[in-house]
Amino acid sequence: MGEIKLIAFDLDDTILNTKKKLSPETLRVLYRAAELGIEIVPSTGRFRGAVTDEIKNLPFVRYAVTLNGAAIFDVKSQKTIARFEIPSERAETMARVFDELPVIYDSIIDGQGYMNREFHERVKDITIGEWQYKIIYGLRKPVENLHEIINQSSGVQKMQIYTKDRDLRANLLAALPVVFPNSLFTSSVPNNIEINDLKANKGDGLRFVASHIGIEMSESMAFGDGLNDISMIKAAGIGVAMGNAVREVKDVADHVTGTCDEDGVAEGIKTFCVGIDDK
Repeated sequence: MGEIKLIAFDLDDTILNTKKKLSPETLRVLYRAAELGIEIVPSTGRFRGAVTDEIKNLPFVRYAVTLNGAAIFDVKSQKTIARFEIPSERAETMARVFDELPVIYDSIIDGQGYMNREFHERVKDITIGEWQYKIIYGLRKPVENLHEIINQSSGVQKMQIYTKDRDLRANLLAALPVVFPNSLFTSSVPNNIEINDLKANKGDGLRFVASHIGIEMSESMAFGDGLNDISMIKAAGIGVAMGNAVREVKDVADHVTGTCDEDGVAEGIKTFCVGIDDK
């Protein structure tokens, strides 16, 4: 393990607590880490427009891994510097399969979320909290025919399936990768399945950013709680699972920290980064 020069973290239930807030202590530690020259890299399944203002407004963030690695964003230039998308033909085939399931689904194309109008009207039925309802209902454009939008696109950055049926979700997470082996199926919350191209994952997103700025992976650290964080936890020099992480994340992590409501990210940074509290 080398000196930590890059810290990546998931947002929901990792850097953000269960109230979807950044605590004063975690904010203090992030500022201190940035002051010491450590790159701070949000890594999220959300698209850029859905990232909370608290994270967007951090002045020291230069790069962000969004959409699980489908889009790497340069905050300074306001440009996407890397894209890894599901080909539109494959996304359309998946959408036809999803039509036959008792679920609702959406697609993210060029940073814009789309959802069939009939699904958009049912969002309240499948969300697990007001925060999720606001994100999905407010940031998905209702359309009459999502298939047309997909077909007219050059590629789809991400698709999501939503269901409150946990058995169905577990069965789909097992079955869909067999049907679509060129796509990656993960999850970040108990009622969703996130679909990306195999090249779009947080681990490869972290590798891209580290290589782009000349940092060795052994000098990186990553925090996460959900299935879509596993590739990043495994790729980082130090992979840290939150205390509230699912078992699969804890199983591959090098360290388990406190929960998102216990400033677990701040605790982990202070544990592994020299000089955080040397003032």
